[in-house]
Amino acid sequence: MSQEAAAMSNEAVGRRGVLAAALGAVGAVPVLAACDSGTDTPKTPALEFRSPHVTDAPSARNVRDFGAVGDGVADDTAAIAAAAAVPGGVPLVMYLPAGHYNVTSWPELSDYATVLGDGADVSVVNCMTDTTLIALRKRSRVRFARLGFYLAGPKATAVLLSECFRCSFDSVVIRGNHITENFPRYRDQRGIVLENNTGGTAILNCDINNFGYGIVTSCIQNYVTSSKLTSNYVGVLGTGNDHNAGLALTNVEFVSDSDPHTTDKHIVIDGAANDWWLTNVWFEGADIALSIGRPGQGGPAQFGMINCKVAARSVGLDLIYCRQPYLANVQFDKDLEKPPIELRIDPAGCPEGTAVNLISTAAEDLYPSTFPPRWHVLGRTSIHAPSFTGTMVAKAGRGDSDVFQTQAPDGALRSAILASGAWLSEQAEGGIVLKDASGGYWRLSVSAEGALKTMSLGKTRPRE
Repeated sequence: MSQEAAAMSNEAVGRRGVLAAALGAVGAVPVLAACDSGTDTPKTPALEFRSPHVTDAPSARNVRDFGAVGDGVADDTAAIAAAAAVPGGVPLVMYLPAGHYNVTSWPELSDYATVLGDGADVSVVNCMTDTTLIALRKRSRVRFARLGFYLAGPKATAVLLSECFRCSFDSVVIRGNHITENFPRYRDQRGIVLENNTGGTAILNCDINNFGYGIVTSCIQNYVTSSKLTSNYVGVLGTGNDHNAGLALTNVEFVSDSDPHTTDKHIVIDGAANDWWLTNVWFEGADIALSIGRPGQGGPAQFGMINCKVAARSVGLDLIYCRQPYLANVQFDKDLEKPPIELRIDPAGCPEGTAVNLISTAAEDLYPSTFPPRWHVLGRTSIHAPSFTGTMVAKAGRGDSDVFQTQAPDGALRSAILASGAWLSEQAEGGIVLKDASGGYWRLSVSAEGALKTMSLGKTRPRE
């Protein structure tokens, strides 16, 4: 059983404790070790073990057949390169059986190549050099599945996709070496980098952990689904400031511990970008969970969060610049005992937006002052709308219920529009206020005997 699995089996340890226990081993040995043999030497998997998913594919090229050892000691770089060298025009299917494969580089892959393992915790590629391990340029539909990659170089990048289309990562673990104890040595480590209009990338059921930057994208129309980003200093960076970077995240979890050296921010969009959509995403363990846009530089054209949970130490969601933010069913929580600023909106950079059913663990609804005046806010107990245009229609309910009511802060009824359409003032000193031709205001009221009377209010518009 791996160190991470062993740590997580201890039910007495809380969730954060489990996380810290699991990741604390990174500095000592690769945390993707397949099993614990009781010694410092990784256990060598049985050579005859073959994945049934791969043996069914006649064209699969087993790296063991080309000299790879997979014992965590030998250098398997040349053997994997030989396995990847297929004749031109033949799509590669390469298989890494369970084992630990030490490499210093990765071979170039052709279009439609498939690289498979037996599981992200047992088919593990270790790279100790300061390099970009997997670099795909102008490639289509390259697929990685059931593999683990561990990067130890302080400036290493695990995967770079440039001008690539429809590549995918399925059940892949990509892990760097960034932890609290070695900060800031691995701040420049990067997990997956998407650049130069790479599109259609699918990151499915993956783990991207312990990098300075987990995912860096300057492209749009890429997708992260059912995945987890753990203890990255910055989980996702949208960059370029050219109105292009965008990402869709669905059923994704961002987690870390409470140490500020481990995770600063989970998502950062650092300038003019394209569309960002987050659905069913969980955030905890960062100083600022999401930082959207940059003052004077811009931000996303659209930014949406639906059914998300946001916890942070200082700020949950920092909306600095965004043309069209949309927030729906978002819960804000705290990471530490002191509640954070749950939602911070720069009125200059985000003057307009929509918020529906935002809830807080500290209060029933977020304070109205949180939102700039031109935001449309639908809370559980109130509605704030900057303006209504066109004809407004209100219908009475069943029976003699009022069409409309105005109430005092304590809930006392002030006035109403009855089901018949008649207007009713519930205050004797209320009545109707009229403005005369010369600009003076008059209150129209009725005496106990039913006589109408007027009272001058001067030329200052009354507030009560």
